[in-house]
Amino acid sequence: MKKKIVSIAITSILVLGLGNVVFAHGGSENGWSFQEMLPHMKEVHPEMNEQQMKQMYQDCHGTVDESNGKVPMSNKF
Repeated sequence: MKKKIVSIAITSILVLGLGNVVFAHGGSENGWSFQEMLPHMKEVHPEMNEQQMKQMYQDCHGTVDESNGKVPMSNKF
C-alpha cells in the first residue's frame, strides 16, 4: 500500500511539474505579442509611455515583428 501511495505522489509531482513548464512557456509557438500584452502593461506601468513599454518588452522577449507583433522563435531562449 505504501508503494502505491509513493508511486501516485511521484507521478502527480511529475505531471504537475511538466504541466507548469509547458504553461510557463506560453503553450504556443510564439507566446503573447506586444499588442496582446499592452493593456496589461499600461495597467501595471501607468507612468510609462508606449515606446518605453515596447523597449521593455523587447528587452525581455527579443525583437518584435512589426507586421504581427510576434516574437520570432530565433530570439527565444
